Amino acid sequence: MTSPFEYSPASSGSVVLTGTPAYASVTLSSASTANYAVTNAYNWAVAPPSFTFMTTLDQYTKIFSGQCNRMHSYIYGQLESIDRSDDDQNETIIDNIADIIDLVGEPASFTAMFEAGFLKDDPSALEPLLLAIGTARQKETEDYRAETLRRFAQDSDYRVRRAAVRALGRMKSQAAKRALHDISNRPEAGEIAGLAAAMLR
Repeated sequence: MTSPFEYSPASSGSVVLTGTPAYASVTLSSASTANYAVTNAYNWAVAPPSFTFMTTLDQYTKIFSGQCNRMHSYIYGQLESIDRSDDDQNETIIDNIADIIDLVGEPASFTAMFEAGFLKDDPSALEPLLLAIGTARQKETEDYRAETLRRFAQDSDYRVRRAAVRALGRMKSQAAKRALHDISNRPEAGEIAGLAAAMLR
């Protein structure tokens, strides 16, 4: 490596090379007639950019995974308190889950949607979770949440379909309104179509 300098090197006469070559030659020149003696040369290796990138990516992956795991525990902890005879308590649980989705953001939102898929056979737990997904105001995932609820609105279980449509009705996004409009125009949807139309008013 040949490195021209237009200025005087450090007073200590040391040159630091950043790189990985085993051998490097250094030629110093300046506009003046003075000569400078190089008494020391250090070859410092630099961490490859790919290594730095992968290390950072691994850290973010661990953080995201940890947030998802905590959200999973929180959701199930809340759903365990569902009481079919206490609508006020259930609404509080829905609001609690929705608030956490808003607070944590994408990890919480996608975890809630993911967990909903595992609760399809348990409408009593799925219904409040769908309502929480619709109640949340997290902007970055509202289109994904609306599409998830649209799919649940086609479920074979009437309670699940009804909860999904009610959840879409709680959303203010254009994606949710489009989903409700589509559902309301499906004759085969029957009573659910009427509910979707009512949510649009």
